[in-house]
Amino acid sequence: MKKLLLLLTLGFFLNNISAQDIHFSQYNMSPMTLNPANIGAFEGTLRIGGIYRGQWASVIGNSGSFKTPSLYVDAPIIRGFRKKDWVGAGLMFFTDKVGKGKLTHTAAKLGASYHLALNKKATTFLTFGAQYGQASRKLDPTLLTFEQGYLGNPTGNYNAADQVDFLNITEANAQWTDIDGGITLRSQLNKTMSFSIGYAMYHIAQGKYGLVTSTGSGGTASPQTSSDKIGRRSVATGTFNIKLNDKFMVSPSFLYQTMSGADEIIVQGLCSYLFNEEKDINLLFGLGYRLGDAIHPMVGAQIKSLRLGLAYDVNISNLKTASDYRGGFELAAWYILKIYKPAVVKTKVLCPRF
Repeated sequence: MKKLLLLLTLGFFLNNISAQDIHFSQYNMSPMTLNPANIGAFEGTLRIGGIYRGQWASVIGNSGSFKTPSLYVDAPIIRGFRKKDWVGAGLMFFTDKVGKGKLTHTAAKLGASYHLALNKKATTFLTFGAQYGQASRKLDPTLLTFEQGYLGNPTGNYNAADQVDFLNITEANAQWTDIDGGITLRSQLNKTMSFSIGYAMYHIAQGKYGLVTSTGSGGTASPQTSSDKIGRRSVATGTFNIKLNDKFMVSPSFLYQTMSGADEIIVQGLCSYLFNEEKDINLLFGLGYRLGDAIHPMVGAQIKSLRLGLAYDVNISNLKTASDYRGGFELAAWYILKIYKPAVVKTKVLCPRF
């Protein structure tokens, strides 16, 4: 019975952690975790980027806090069926680690997109995207501490061997196939305004991600194996860009996502200021709000093809008492490589006529 209660408690903890998929305050700096239709949606030859988020170090300590790095590379690779269409391809990797037991969620995915021009001027595009890959979760149960590790030891010292023998967990990992899909609509309305809206669904196949498998020798009659399936995550986004003058542009945006009954709503406003026209340097600053949780100031810079971003979550919910208003920070960057073939001009020799 004790073992059963421990396994149920452990499973409840893991499921609640997993109900929150990876998420970023600077969501537009992580295009492939936001919507597969973002793959290849830029002007250039190749985009390389990454984002890192650290969260809750002030609550559960730096060693057990959320640590989430993500890397990606994507490109518009070939022309589509029509002259103004194109196909994009990308590769993404992320890992998310939390807790004393080093609960880790890792995924690697390949993706593709098709950008369909809706008008002759190629100012409006409807894009479809999909991703396919492998995901896994793992936990090291030997790093967790339970009562059984102290029982039976007259010295009162903790004995990890007693705990492992009592739990008798034979497997604490899971692996599954992950499939995502999305659609976006982008349009350049005029010289000063543009917008993008999108919808995506992640974990369409709902792979089994249960971690704990036990032989049942610690006081139960039969083996116990978790068969939980990961919930689908729905994401809706929108961004509107308004060029106010030659120096300033503002970009209000929103994100709504839901997964396994947990909802997240973020509204943001980002401003771009042309700091140096000759060197093509823009300064970025703005503010975002995650409803019921935190505000996050954002700063950054766009230096030609390099974009940098920094954000910090300031808790304003009930968690602020434990976190002392310190939620988490993010660092993000991408670089767009542009390789174009130079125009070939044939030399002509002019000869006088007689």
